[in-house]
Amino acid sequence: MGLAWLSLVVGCSGGDGDGSGETGLGGPSWGEAFDVGGVTALSGVWGSGPDDVYMVGGDATTGAIWHYDGTSWAVDTSAPATDLLVWVFGFGPDDVWIVGEGGAILHGSVGSWTQLDAGTTEPLWGVWGASPGDVWIVGGDADGDEPTLLHHDGTQLTAHALDPAQNDRNARALFKVWGIGGRIFAVGQDGLIIEYDGAQWVQMPAGAEANDDFVALWGTAIDNIVAVGGRASARLSTFDGSAWTTTSPTQVPGLNAVTLAGPDEAVIGGANGWVGRFDPSTSEIVAEEVVDPASDVHALWYDGQGTTYGVSGHFTEPYFGTALIRTEL
Repeated sequence: MGLAWLSLVVGCSGGDGDGSGETGLGGPSWGEAFDVGGVTALSGVWGSGPDDVYMVGGDATTGAIWHYDGTSWAVDTSAPATDLLVWVFGFGPDDVWIVGEGGAILHGSVGSWTQLDAGTTEPLWGVWGASPGDVWIVGGDADGDEPTLLHHDGTQLTAHALDPAQNDRNARALFKVWGIGGRIFAVGQDGLIIEYDGAQWVQMPAGAEANDDFVALWGTAIDNIVAVGGRASARLSTFDGSAWTTTSPTQVPGLNAVTLAGPDEAVIGGANGWVGRFDPSTSEIVAEEVVDPASDVHALWYDGQGTTYGVSGHFTEPYFGTALIRTEL
């Protein structure tokens, strides 16, 4: 995989910003974590620590799982057959959740997976939980009827409905769910952001620039959360503990992925292999590299010790992807 170096500081502004800035070399180093091989795209990455990392993906009809044990990467062939797998999250080495196309849900760990019945064949795009007894799964077909919201209480899976009064975007899909400090948020189609209040999901305003899909979110504290999205061009939204503020930075393509390597460093990625970093405190964006211009970066995860893993994928024929690793210099 050839990595084309690019470093560019751009302004994070509203739609009228000119995005001018200075260029220069430097910053973290990106490379290939391992050779995916075959006709397979990658979509999700998560780990419980530096020696327990999962990547998931697949092709049009088959899901695939890779696992890193601190020494090497290997394909996990123990899981039941599924459609393409999209997202992974867990609570430890033996408590991992994976979701995907066709209502796929897997729970367990390498060598010991249980397949759950989602009660739907809608695509499932995200999973997150506050605890093993409080897991949320989101999804839905962007051309379908309504978003999918599922909750697992440690024993059973229950479907939840989003009140149309809390969905003025008429969004039909939710793409990710994430929480911190006792609060849980989900983001989705057409700029929809919702929060669970303990009884129902409630829509949150995010500003005029929240007019395109939000695809992912992550944070370090309740007053330091970053959501990313946009299809043709980027959308970035930050949460200060009480309100969301959304911008549409220039010179940045649509974004799919975000993880935080620290309070002031969100690592972000998106269309055509673009990766960079965003400082929520200053709104500065620094483009780092174009890691794989033939596919899009779909997920990023920081291991807490200076390494960020990422995945890219091309989800039409021919399926292909790249396993990425970013190290601090």
